[in-house]
Amino acid sequence: VNQEKGLLKLRMDNKEIEGDPLPYHSGGIQTAQKFNFKYGKVEFRAKLPIGGGTWPALWMLGQNYQTNPWPACGEIDVMEHKGNQPNTIHSTLHFPGNSGGNGATATTTASNVGGEFHTYRVIWSPNSIKFSIDDQPAFHTVANNPGTPFNLDFFLIMNVAMGGTFGGTIAPGFSQSSMEVDYVRVYQ
Repeated sequence: VNQEKGLLKLRMDNKEIEGDPLPYHSGGIQTAQKFNFKYGKVEFRAKLPIGGGTWPALWMLGQNYQTNPWPACGEIDVMEHKGNQPNTIHSTLHFPGNSGGNGATATTTASNVGGEFHTYRVIWSPNSIKFSIDDQPAFHTVANNPGTPFNLDFFLIMNVAMGGTFGGTIAPGFSQSSMEVDYVRVYQ
């Protein structure tokens, strides 16, 4: 993770690190214990990494995850992307009965997500959670009610991962890529 020319860069690569058996390394940043909030509009303006197996995510997790473990604490995935499915954006809610591959999810497409910046947005209220990209109408809306964990404080997470059940097969010869974040804004 580094800052370059006003952009936060979360990089993943396959460089060897002495004593670390993992073949790939990636970066992330989160605001737990620093910035928690409930409800509002959240915008991430980012350019996504490219390459098979890349898995960038801009998301939020219930701040009570240590005492109320996932999925009970709730998870709001504002944006997830699979490098093996270029330009397909996933937005998902995870909570009891809707976790893992059974999350409340929807997808949409955006052009050239690895070459251009896009704004990934969620509008979160006591009544609904709405996901959109750039200035487009919401492509995914989920009702919020007192029975969901989406009525407590959450914190922000930005990370990139490689492979796994969501990221899929890593492209042969992959060496490095990065997610560039121009800004994160929270409006309340």
